[in-house]
Amino acid sequence: MDSKFTVEQTDGLDATQFTEHFVKRGKPVLIKGVLAGSAALERWTLGYLRERAGVSEVPLKTMYASSLEVTREPLGDYLAEIESYEACNEPGELVPRPAYLHDFPLTALIPEAAADLEQFPATYLPQWYRGTWPKFAQVFVGPTHSLTPLHFDCLLTHNLFFQVRGRKRFILIPAWQLKFCYRRQWRWFDVDAEKPDLARFPLYGNAQPCEVMVDPGDCLYLPPGTLHQVRSLDCAVSFNIDWHTRDSSMRGLLALARGMPLRNVYYNAVIALGIWCGIPAETLLPYYRSYLNYIS
Repeated sequence: MDSKFTVEQTDGLDATQFTEHFVKRGKPVLIKGVLAGSAALERWTLGYLRERAGVSEVPLKTMYASSLEVTREPLGDYLAEIESYEACNEPGELVPRPAYLHDFPLTALIPEAAADLEQFPATYLPQWYRGTWPKFAQVFVGPTHSLTPLHFDCLLTHNLFFQVRGRKRFILIPAWQLKFCYRRQWRWFDVDAEKPDLARFPLYGNAQPCEVMVDPGDCLYLPPGTLHQVRSLDCAVSFNIDWHTRDSSMRGLLALARGMPLRNVYYNAVIALGIWCGIPAETLLPYYRSYLNYIS
């Protein structure tokens, strides 16, 4: 057992260092300023999103202690709600927080995302993803204080999370400490990692959470199965890419025996087929694309 769980921080990594020191060892890392110089850091404002996709209907998530509510509305209306919420910041002013645009295809909002992200480190990804990486990316847009409760990524993928605007605070817990966190269903947990109730959840006292601040331009790498709870400290725009290696895709298939839902296993099978058999990503994307809107 590790004496202390920590997350290393670095100002730069080449692809070989990233793979050898972090991916293969299953260690998270915060990579500072990896998107520095990208147009997205200045360009991706709420106004920019409204201009490009304001009429698009998007799914919005409201997350409660033990449930998830999903509603849909035009992106422009949702962005107006965020702007109103952010303007009402007087102490004691009770303004309902808007829902969260969470896990939505990046290119559905910003078709030119790749051009706006000139500094994207595509070489961090396995070769199979590199030519089509924007089509695997999912965007997050939400107001200050948006929260995603404690969970792990549903396909047991690797995760590269990029912050574009605003700041986010991650609370990370290593995968092997899942047994201390009171799992509910496949990937959600009852413990509030910000304010854990040890009277209700005494085993959580054995967990080793680590807090990580992610600023604009930063990238946070999460190994498969890493538990994380995420709080937006500002109105924020982010995106991530869930991706598999040969080994993690096979572990994702075998996770059926550990309770992974069949639909998740199907998505893992699509990626495993591509990586192991050399079928191009463009060929398999039609069978995987629904994952980018998957509510789980």
